Amino acid sequence: MKRMILATALLCCVTLRLGAQQQIRHEFSMGFGVGNNMADNKVNDVVDHYLETYHMESEVGCSDLFGDSHITLSFEYHYRLNQRWAVGCIAGWGLSNESYDGIEEYGSAPHSYLAKHGSEQSRIFYIAPSVRYSWLTTMRGHMQLYSRAALGTIRQHMLFDYQQAASDGRLYTALEDDTQRDEYRHEHFDEVKWRSAYQLTPVGIDLGNRFIHFYSELGYGFQGVFTIGTRFTFP
Repeated sequence: MKRMILATALLCCVTLRLGAQQQIRHEFSMGFGVGNNMADNKVNDVVDHYLETYHMESEVGCSDLFGDSHITLSFEYHYRLNQRWAVGCIAGWGLSNESYDGIEEYGSAPHSYLAKHGSEQSRIFYIAPSVRYSWLTTMRGHMQLYSRAALGTIRQHMLFDYQQAASDGRLYTALEDDTQRDEYRHEHFDEVKWRSAYQLTPVGIDLGNRFIHFYSELGYGFQGVFTIGTRFTFP
């Protein structure tokens, strides 16, 4: 009798454990993305125009670590339909920021030249429904390999500010008191545009336990090429 009770209790525990594992349905994720971004195309077009027209080069600085490519922050929710498929939504923001400088001789006076400076900034917001397929699960479910696709929309606010001013060996300030002179120029590009957007992820890896996961992805789209983040799962 005791053995029967013990066996029944053990079977109930196993059943409850399996049932609890099957009840994990909800996922919330936060990740950072870097690398070539689909929004970089507009940035490159605008930047190339100013660099070629006014003969500037990129500055070297800590803030320009990733060049004119966007750095993104994404938030995601997915619902697990089963062990293979999950559907959800992605929303996030991205930023690109870089500065450029140039200099050329101007006039016949010694130490007379034109100092040039340009600054680029692009801000993006994106939102898209997403579908994910897990094609390999190992280590008792603690590691998954998957692919994902998302199709939605992106808003990009592109800014570029250009200034040039005559300078000598000591001064780099614009001649604000006489802006009509040829040696002073100020141009400002400002454009906001909505368009369709996507993220294709051929390979992603997820490592974790029942509730906390760490993941990384390789793909292309509005999140960039490489994404790393944390994922939380709930019943």
